[in-house]
Amino acid sequence: MTDVLAFVGIALTLVFTVVNGFHDASNAVALPVRFNALTPRVALWLGAVFNFAGALVVGLVLHRMITFEIPVPLDTVGTVVLLCALVTAVGWDLLTWWWRMPSSSTAAFGGAAVGALLGARAVDLHQNQLPLGPYFSWHILVPMLVAPVIAFGLAFVAVVPLVHLLQHETPGRVNFRAGVVQATGAAAIHFGHGIQHARRTLWIMLVLLLTVGAGFSRESIPVWLPVVVGLCLAFGTLLGGWRIAYTLSSRVVSLDPLRGAVAQTVSGALLFVGGFLSPIPLSSSQTSTAAILGAGSAQRFRTVYHATLLRVIATWLVTVPVCGLVSAVLFLAVSPLVPAPAA
Repeated sequence: MTDVLAFVGIALTLVFTVVNGFHDASNAVALPVRFNALTPRVALWLGAVFNFAGALVVGLVLHRMITFEIPVPLDTVGTVVLLCALVTAVGWDLLTWWWRMPSSSTAAFGGAAVGALLGARAVDLHQNQLPLGPYFSWHILVPMLVAPVIAFGLAFVAVVPLVHLLQHETPGRVNFRAGVVQATGAAAIHFGHGIQHARRTLWIMLVLLLTVGAGFSRESIPVWLPVVVGLCLAFGTLLGGWRIAYTLSSRVVSLDPLRGAVAQTVSGALLFVGGFLSPIPLSSSQTSTAAILGAGSAQRFRTVYHATLLRVIATWLVTVPVCGLVSAVLFLAVSPLVPAPAA
């Protein structure tokens, strides 16, 4: 039974990866496409290539940053926990895409995994104590709260000297340079997104493979595994979740090409550098949205669409509790079919 569930879990993990690429494509392509720095087709192909490259880098270079923080048991219970978390995270990604809301799949999966583990504890199928404090602090609260604040602040501050530096340039030249920067920033965002999501995906797949006794570890990841993950991310990116692109480019705050370039630079730098230097997962959705809001707020006549902004923030705040509750209910629903672990 465990082997079958692990196989289903691996397939669902790849589905989650495709959906994540589809859901998060807008984080990088929304502004370059709006300001005609890239055509929609070129933007998506650029994203597919750099998402694939980011996933490949994780498997070949950054495999030590694939951290094992969620105490999922390596048995049938742990496999069911991951299945419930994956189903919940996929559903949340699709729902927020339909709502046109940028949301964090990192927070969705993390909250769902903890919720399923708590469900397992409630019916005595998981006896280990769950270290909620460190996990929530470093893997949910930091990406959800600290990273967006930093992105907002950096984008807000960067606009002021840049405007003074370019005040005597012609609008055509400023817009052209801004377009180049936006395209470069899009590549950096996609690359960082590939790193961030590949870490999480490879961790899930390694746990599922370990439950069936496969001889893999973080130090001996076969090359085909990150290649498959990268291809799924690339395929999802090519599908393009344009509903969220409209929210980011037009419904959060009014932007001009210069401020769009600042937002792309800040979010791209944070995701790119963070992917190489920090094991803490960063949400490309929250980082990009906060940078866009910060850059757009640094102008004399700023236009923030408060109704949309409140909906975005509300979506971020409810992601963890809603996904945790749904995943816990799913686990409790199937728990009568889950065999108790051996003593």
